[in-house]
Amino acid sequence: MISTILTLFFIATPSNAQTALDLINEIKTVYAKSKWSDTLYKESNWKVFEKKSVKGRPLIYFTCGEQNKNTTLLLSAIHGDEITPIYYGLRLVSWVKGEPDLCRDHRVIIAPLVNPDGALAANHSRTNGNGVDLNRNFPTEDFAEQALEKWKSQYKSDPRRYPGEKGGSEPETEFQEWLIKEFKPDKILSVHSPLGFFDYDGPEDAISKNYTKDYLESCKKLKLAVKKASGTYNFLKFGYFTGSLGHYAGKERGIPTLTLELPSTDASKAKLYFEVLKKGTRALIVNKVEDHSPVSSSSTDK
Repeated sequence: MISTILTLFFIATPSNAQTALDLINEIKTVYAKSKWSDTLYKESNWKVFEKKSVKGRPLIYFTCGEQNKNTTLLLSAIHGDEITPIYYGLRLVSWVKGEPDLCRDHRVIIAPLVNPDGALAANHSRTNGNGVDLNRNFPTEDFAEQALEKWKSQYKSDPRRYPGEKGGSEPETEFQEWLIKEFKPDKILSVHSPLGFFDYDGPEDAISKNYTKDYLESCKKLKLAVKKASGTYNFLKFGYFTGSLGHYAGKERGIPTLTLELPSTDASKAKLYFEVLKKGTRALIVNKVEDHSPVSSSSTDK
């Protein structure tokens, strides 16, 4: 019943964006008033996930670099009403291509618009086309028992934070899960706004006995390198949220997962935020972590 009501509430006209190029042109049209540079929309080598968004839009990603042991996954615009991450995700692609060592020595995967339906709706929406918060929909081990209960008790059934009735129910969540399983990233960056900080979820907060000391130490060094390169951006810790990416990837799979909260959703400031955080992004990409295979068969499934 809850799902049906929310789906009806968030219903919208299906998208005409059938290809990656269609989607990019739709982004350009919707955000024309932001006066972002046309170079943001020049990339043509997009790859497309086998499933589409709820409203039928392509779920796109970009890859560069050969398969190696230093793979970074960058996810942006998980919440559709957070505008500056859209710029950040698209700009990452052209920037990475302009830094020859990044694609030569590392592998980089970028999904610049995880929630196209929310971002391209007439009234930008945090949730996807089904009214589901994609950062509360991952199938974490505690989802079935706690997700809906916490949504009702802690969030007073706030529709902006509705986790869905089942973990992993949304195609956009499946897309993110697939990227993790397919490319096996050594670390993940998820870009949001408007709170202005970094959050870290990873093996230092998981059951550390499952991982080698070398791996835990390399994760710590990664966090410190990103912190140093990011200047005034502080690292804050809010704990694990049921159904969140940090819980799914950081806690349960031991992958260092950083959430970057840009300071605002003001589209006119998006370029500035990217320029300020380029060093931190580079530090994340180039720093390596040790093999994170669990030390025993009883440890967390990767």
